[in-house]
Amino acid sequence: MADADIMHLPVLKDAKIVGIVNRQDFTLTYTVLYGKEIYGRQPISALMDAEPMIVAASLAAETLNKMLVSAGHGSMLKGFIVVKDKDYFGVGSVMDVLASVADIMSDRARELDIARERAEQASISKTNFLASMSHELRTPLNAIIGFADLVRKESFGALQPPRYREYIEDIYESGDHLLGLINEILDMAKIEAGRFELNEDIFDPSMTASRVLRMLQPSGEEAGLTFAFELMEGAVPMICADERHLQQVLLNLISNAIKFTDPGGTITICSLLNEDGSLEIQIRDTGIGIPADQIENIFEPFEQVENSHTRTKSGTGLGLPLARAMVEAVGGTLSLTSCEGVGTCACASIPAERVIHEEPKAGAAADADGESAAA
Repeated sequence: MADADIMHLPVLKDAKIVGIVNRQDFTLTYTVLYGKEIYGRQPISALMDAEPMIVAASLAAETLNKMLVSAGHGSMLKGFIVVKDKDYFGVGSVMDVLASVADIMSDRARELDIARERAEQASISKTNFLASMSHELRTPLNAIIGFADLVRKESFGALQPPRYREYIEDIYESGDHLLGLINEILDMAKIEAGRFELNEDIFDPSMTASRVLRMLQPSGEEAGLTFAFELMEGAVPMICADERHLQQVLLNLISNAIKFTDPGGTITICSLLNEDGSLEIQIRDTGIGIPADQIENIFEPFEQVENSHTRTKSGTGLGLPLARAMVEAVGGTLSLTSCEGVGTCACASIPAERVIHEEPKAGAAADADGESAAA
């Protein structure tokens, strides 16, 4: 009773563990009315727990904590005997375990905080470096592409020998391809660094989609694909957004559809006005599709669907993450639905507050009625 730190006492007989005495149980039993008279001269075994929990000294504190919790509330009040090579080694309490686990968790939390800070610092340094490399990388590449284009067009005379034309075409196409990859990486770096800028304007998204389709139609036809352009009934409403970004979104989505659709397939671009006023632009294809468990993964930077078909296709894995970031920058969403072997539908949704519904002028409506009557 003089030592408040003693919560449990082991009971041994001939160096063999026979039980444990819990301070609380002992106090409540021994100090009640007639308790001392009844138990005072009896052996301590009359007040001990004859089936204590036996714990190996090598057992991890976290594991022991789980054992105590799973054993129920009663075990949380009892002590336990610690053994080493089956010999008595010590006695423990729940408070000891909780204190040990708390220390472990505290140390682990500090380590995680340090690791997270280092990772964030490294990420910031990486994104800042990439974002600042725009001029250094693009300037020489633009020069390579520009001079290669000048030479391949034979602006200052025919190439001799003619075989050089093949080489200069390769230089031009490789430079253009590399510039595209660098632009994607730099755009993602700017997004991660918080330097993503919007140049908002009011424009017709159907005109943007038509322009993108004209740009990609030759490569689609070369791949043996058919394009369909389906607009909703009536005129597609104007939207307020960054037209360059929407063009990039459509380029990425349609390029993906071309890349993963076999010859003879169809790619459809359509629009839909939802009841809540939001505008959807959908890119549907009849391609190889995406496994259901990988749809969200491909929105992670540098992630690509792994199968025998996609491993033959080049790319950084940034097209879809960039497209989603650009749509989300104006408050929209980008989602995919897909079925393996059937096709994929990419849906870019523009929020209602960015969709502009123009009411027809009264005079224009009257003129239209008059023309209709005259006809």
